[in-house]
Amino acid sequence: MRIPSGKTDQAIYFVAVDSTDLKTRKTGLSSFTVYRSRNGGTATVYTTPTITELSAANMPGVYSLLIDEDTTIASTSDAEEYCVHITQASMAPVSRVIELFRRDTTSGTTALVDANGRVDVIKIAGTTQTARDLGASVLLSSGTGTGQVSLAAGIAAVNVTQFGGAAGTFASGRPEVNTTHAAGTAWNSGAITANTFAAGAITAAKFAANALDAVWSTTTRLLTAGTNIVLAKGTGVTGFNDLDAAGVRGAVGLASANLDTQLSTLSGNDTTINNNVLAVNTKLGAPAGASVSADIAAIKSDTGAIKAKTDNLPAAPAAVGDIPTANQNADALLDRASGIEAGMTPRQGFRLWSAALLGKANGLGTGTAIFRDTNDTKDRINASVDQDGNRLAVILDPN
Repeated sequence: MRIPSGKTDQAIYFVAVDSTDLKTRKTGLSSFTVYRSRNGGTATVYTTPTITELSAANMPGVYSLLIDEDTTIASTSDAEEYCVHITQASMAPVSRVIELFRRDTTSGTTALVDANGRVDVIKIAGTTQTARDLGASVLLSSGTGTGQVSLAAGIAAVNVTQFGGAAGTFASGRPEVNTTHAAGTAWNSGAITANTFAAGAITAAKFAANALDAVWSTTTRLLTAGTNIVLAKGTGVTGFNDLDAAGVRGAVGLASANLDTQLSTLSGNDTTINNNVLAVNTKLGAPAGASVSADIAAIKSDTGAIKAKTDNLPAAPAAVGDIPTANQNADALLDRASGIEAGMTPRQGFRLWSAALLGKANGLGTGTAIFRDTNDTKDRINASVDQDGNRLAVILDPN
């Protein structure tokens, strides 16, 4: 029997015969113990051997074992032997040897080779190829014939005769192109005007540094300080509004010409404001400390002390209803993953201990000892033992 390395879905067959007469075929067997060894390695018990009886009526005594543990050979090996040893209390031991081998090719599309030895390649590096695909390392042959490109010094020399499908003109050996658009936008015809440029197209930021200063320094200036611009009323600069006295008062918000009248009005308002403040103080009452601000400072100090405590509270539970009950805490402990050992919770451990200490037991004088759960509904512990009671292999069902 040969099995590809890494496969875990292949089965081998064996015949179970009576351990006493070595010929009577045994049917209806269960609770097998299987040891394996790969390439001379240590004998290791199968964790969960899968053994199936084929047919007690049509193929009595014939069983299959699924080879699904430790089936990957070493990276430096092409093939390794794999031995299994199968025992059961009522049958004679059976040993089988198989070969694990490394396949020369992996599963996939079969390569097709024609009569001339040519291979039809569909994919390269996992990517489907077409007749037009070229790899990065493909070299082009330079030439001037049909379908060839001149590649002198690695530069393509191309003779352009058309633009956009129309024949171009080449006065003085240079291509002449009639450009009607820039960045997809048609140019305006005629002279350059304000309408030719988009709004905001020309700003100071669009010019090189100091470019506008250079224009200013070399151009005749019509606006000269002290000549054309004179900040005096009616001279040089027009467009200022002349404000009379009433206009000035209106601009600054004075209701009348007499400022004293305005101030006396404000004094009356001040009395009203003061009375309102006194009324507020009456509502607030006398401060407990030196002042209202002192009381606020004391409150701030107390709340700061409280905040220092509440900052240490965890974000969850967010509400009283989120605090787990005693039963929820107990369940969380009993179902804590790997709470006893890796892969075993406390609840599973209690079930196994109860079965071993309190449940029914049978087969203690045989090669297989069975311990039932306390409700007598399932086998919790299935142990293969020798004549001295030593446990050789144990199958646990803590769920």
